[in-house]
Amino acid sequence: MKRALRYPSRWAGCWRTLGITAVLSVALGACSNFYGARDGTIEYPGSGAGPAAAAVYVVKDRDTVESVSQRYGVPVQTIIDRNRLIPPYTLRPGQSLQLPSARFVPDATGGPTTATATAPGPVKRETLPPPGQSEPPRSAAPPAAGQPTPLSPAAAEAASSVTVPATPPPRMAWPLKGKILVPYGASTGGQKNDGIDIQAEPGAPVKAADGGTVVYVGSEVAHLGNLVLVQNPGGYITAYGNNDEVLVKKGETVKKGETIAKAGSSGGAASPRLHFEVRRGGSRTIDPTTVLPPQ
Repeated sequence: MKRALRYPSRWAGCWRTLGITAVLSVALGACSNFYGARDGTIEYPGSGAGPAAAAVYVVKDRDTVESVSQRYGVPVQTIIDRNRLIPPYTLRPGQSLQLPSARFVPDATGGPTTATATAPGPVKRETLPPPGQSEPPRSAAPPAAGQPTPLSPAAAEAASSVTVPATPPPRMAWPLKGKILVPYGASTGGQKNDGIDIQAEPGAPVKAADGGTVVYVGSEVAHLGNLVLVQNPGGYITAYGNNDEVLVKKGETVKKGETIAKAGSSGGAASPRLHFEVRRGGSRTIDPTTVLPPQ
């Protein structure tokens, strides 16, 4: 019985060609200086070179093993062993050195390097799959610039379970709780209300909406009667008007929630109330309800 003829794999020719090319690359690289390679230049193996192929550098005047090592990132001992150098390891101009895994290392000062040619990075080699096997899966392309890196399923699940903190509480407290008689911005008697008027019982305690320093106590402002101004952190000033009695003096430091006056109807108010304003940056008023919690 005759044995069936076996046809060579379609990959056999490729492997043989790669092997021959690798041998020729090393041989030609080692002899490159005889074909016009200039001193100080380096030649890298081609894409068909075998795994043992190394770049070849042509030594120039004043080169040392140490300077070549620093320039191309190859350890000194590797250069000595690969090229069988003997002490004192003196290099000759025109001498060829094999530099395994050589790479171009820029000058640390950012200036021009001593090499006369800019060397490319090592050639990337891709391993071909054995005959009969499919091509190995390629890694996913990196996300485009400016796009977030996708999370893994586990990381995405963990991120979704993170509790988002609630909105921080308002920075101020109500100086006196009661019905708002005149809201912010309302016009009364042809004049815009720069704060809110809160209904109050006569003598009800008026408390500091936030801690700070008392900067004014007096009754010179029309229609506001006995008035107290407190300078608060963050560039805020709070105003408390129409008080029956003031319990603090200018220059005192008060705490948030501390009683500073007693509500009344001074300044010609139609009924007992507290006129409360919040100013920021000096003269700019804001709606006090935006910095107060719900009643």
